Amino acid sequence: MCVLRIGHELRGKRVARLGRSGERNIHVFRRQSLGGPPLHQTTVGGNRLLEKVFTSTHTGDRDGIPPFLCFEKYKDEAGTQMRFLGLACPGAQGMSGLQDLVAVWRVQNDLRFQNYRAVFTILRDAAVSRHWLQDLVDGIAPAESQHCPPSWCSWVRSGTYSPLRCARQRLPRTRLQQMPQNPMERQVLDRIFQELTPREFEFLAASLIGIMDERFTQITVTKAVRDGGRDVLAKYRVGHDLHQVLLDAYVEAKRWDPESAVGTKPMMRLISRLKHRDLGVFVTTSFFDLQVQKELIDDNHPVLLVSGGDISRILISAQIGGDGADDRLTEWLTRIKTAAQD
Repeated sequence: MCVLRIGHELRGKRVARLGRSGERNIHVFRRQSLGGPPLHQTTVGGNRLLEKVFTSTHTGDRDGIPPFLCFEKYKDEAGTQMRFLGLACPGAQGMSGLQDLVAVWRVQNDLRFQNYRAVFTILRDAAVSRHWLQDLVDGIAPAESQHCPPSWCSWVRSGTYSPLRCARQRLPRTRLQQMPQNPMERQVLDRIFQELTPREFEFLAASLIGIMDERFTQITVTKAVRDGGRDVLAKYRVGHDLHQVLLDAYVEAKRWDPESAVGTKPMMRLISRLKHRDLGVFVTTSFFDLQVQKELIDDNHPVLLVSGGDISRILISAQIGGDGADDRLTEWLTRIKTAAQD
């Protein structure tokens, strides 16, 4: 039995996301110690475990694979909490051995090291029995226990995934959810707010959307005056390598006090500029008013919201800022300032 803790900070270590047809998949980045031993020679042995279970998954030897229990760490008014997400097994339906466990290189503190990126599927059983957990502790094989969840038994015996399916929902986020969640994220946002002018922040938004999604292309910052409510112009690629469609994308960038919410007026300014099949992006160092979010959802406006906390999390996930990446954040901000002067 193994435990996966899924951090909602999205620091590039563990990410929960919806897969095909609303299936819940978990992408796990198993972190290697900086400057430490090779990938499979870590002290705890987590990488060896991943290599073993994914090998067993694709060779059909699933009986000895331990169940993975997933928990999510989150914050509310009462403090930090843990939420059970479900029972997970390695891999996903239709995903080959070339895709579900991949060694990737990362850089931190000027040291290059490897991680594993692993994909797990959360199964549809809403709960697991304490009796099953006790059987596992007592050494009984997971699928041999009479208390084994049906979806795990089915996967072990046939390799068929029975994923948890959930409807895709767009729900308004609270101010707390939109803002930095820890000192690292606050430090990144503080530097951006303190070091950049409103004009320079427009160039940051242009760079950020490319980091956020590589399908944004032909990104251009508009002139400082009379931009028509469009601080950044871009195209968004849809399709595959041999045939693509480019949608127009317009970005509004507001370097606002983190304590000031983005209200209806600036959002309507962006929406009024969007034509049919256009995509809008609103990037701000602050947060979005609850009513603004509700109106976007109710009217199904194609506008992506990037709050101050989102900015920090996107950059930290890309290793621009955060642990051991202060120099890269400094270099990135310097390039943005230089671009704004040209």
